[in-house]
Amino acid sequence: MKKLIILLLASTTLHLHSAPPKFAEGVKVDRWVEVTSNQKGRPKVELSDNVSAHENLVYDQVGKKKLSLDLYQPKGKGPFPCAVLLHGGGWANGNKESFRPMAAELAKKGFVAVTIEYRLSGEARFPGAVEDAKQAIRWLRSHCKDYHIDPNRIGGVGGSAGGHLIGMLATTSHTDSFDRDPDSKVSCAVQCAVMMGSGVDQVTRSKEAKKPIQNCVVFFGGTFQEVPEVYKAASPITHLSTQTPPLLMIEGEFDSPGQRYPAFRAKLDKLGVPNELIIIQGAKHGQWGAHPWFHPFTDEIASYLERTMK
Repeated sequence: MKKLIILLLASTTLHLHSAPPKFAEGVKVDRWVEVTSNQKGRPKVELSDNVSAHENLVYDQVGKKKLSLDLYQPKGKGPFPCAVLLHGGGWANGNKESFRPMAAELAKKGFVAVTIEYRLSGEARFPGAVEDAKQAIRWLRSHCKDYHIDPNRIGGVGGSAGGHLIGMLATTSHTDSFDRDPDSKVSCAVQCAVMMGSGVDQVTRSKEAKKPIQNCVVFFGGTFQEVPEVYKAASPITHLSTQTPPLLMIEGEFDSPGQRYPAFRAKLDKLGVPNELIIIQGAKHGQWGAHPWFHPFTDEIASYLERTMK
């Protein structure tokens, strides 16, 4: 009897945990994703027989700095939709290799998946990394035939600082802002974007912080009090317009879920720009790159890209 009671309590506890929690006021969640796997550890790059890898391709050079990308391509004529991934790390750390497992997984799902290198804050202040991302998109469009990419179906995906950069790319690609080659005839636009745990309003974030955020101070070239115009310019919310492509925000349950976005989403709604918020059960910040959350994040991203770029 005691064993039965223990089993019933465990079952009840699990059931209660799988239910969506209460989110902060003003947060509207479009989808709650339960995580059922018990898998642990970091995912590895796993290529199927239908995927070929092209790593460390140079897409641009700034001074003596060569910028490269890793491209994972489904075999076949295509043309395939393309997913461009930008890593996180507070603009100061991280590397493209961290997104190789997700890129390889997306390639198995039918995307040309690309993880790009960009200059970190120790090499270039804002908007250097945004400029790099735009050049990477241009390079991909210029090499569509080589890698069987559909130039009309390119989506951006970024985590943390990389999500911020994807947000900047998505909201400014129709302008000359933050562009190293504004006269180029090759578009740097993405058709949709996915932001994971990403800041969209650097002004509000800095005002609410108890002390200056060091990564921001380095990347933006000073504190908010010193360069408020840079913080405003570096906020995707500043650049939202009717030309902004559809956006997906995807967060972990324990990553301030949705709290970054109420004003951002309200503005998107007012402009008529499609937007969604998905919460992944149990995940903390950055755990899109760890089991058991890796596949739920990747599956949701693939599903969104596929239906948004049909």
